[in-house]
Amino acid sequence: MKNSIKLSALLASLLVSAAALAAPNQGYSVDGQLTNVIKNAYGECWRLPTTYDKARDGLVECGDRAPVVAAAPVAPAPVAPAAPKYVTKSVSLSAEGLFEFNSAKIIEGNQQLNDLVGSLKADSQLKSVAITGHTDYLGSEKYNQALSEKRANAVKDYFVAAGIAADKVSAVGKGESEAKLTAECTAKKFKKRADLIACLAGDRRFDVTVETAKQEEVK
Repeated sequence: MKNSIKLSALLASLLVSAAALAAPNQGYSVDGQLTNVIKNAYGECWRLPTTYDKARDGLVECGDRAPVVAAAPVAPAPVAPAAPKYVTKSVSLSAEGLFEFNSAKIIEGNQQLNDLVGSLKADSQLKSVAITGHTDYLGSEKYNQALSEKRANAVKDYFVAAGIAADKVSAVGKGESEAKLTAECTAKKFKKRADLIACLAGDRRFDVTVETAKQEEVK
């Protein structure tokens, strides 16, 4: 009788082990469907005396393997807006029709200057405006330097009064240092001073250099 009980227990153990090897949950005692792990009254899984890789084959609910936690999605790094690419544009305007001869007072109604002011005011990407005043060689160097500075500042004041930010506008005078027509006009040996003055008109000018990200041409 005892031998019969031992044989039955051994057979049962072999059957359970064989079922465990055939079942997808090897290493655990499973029910007749070979899928559900049998647990005791305390909710603990029945483990079989078999060797298996817990990290690979163990069950999370049996405490043999950590649950797989999905990695949190990584938000894409914010793309910084591209820095504006500034370009420099220059325009040279004649002082004729804007200033009387030897004067730094602006004559109202100069269309060329007003068009430039309108273009600058419409430019939302304007960075800076540099005004450089020039004179012809007539008169002393000191006088011409002062006159060029006064004229450049008069144009600056005109821009600011029209609504262009003062911190974006600068003005300098270069007097007669960059006069270009001196040799040409003096070589003509004009008998009338008025003719010489007219010949040198191109040297009485001011240059406006605009730095902006806007791609349109300065008018």
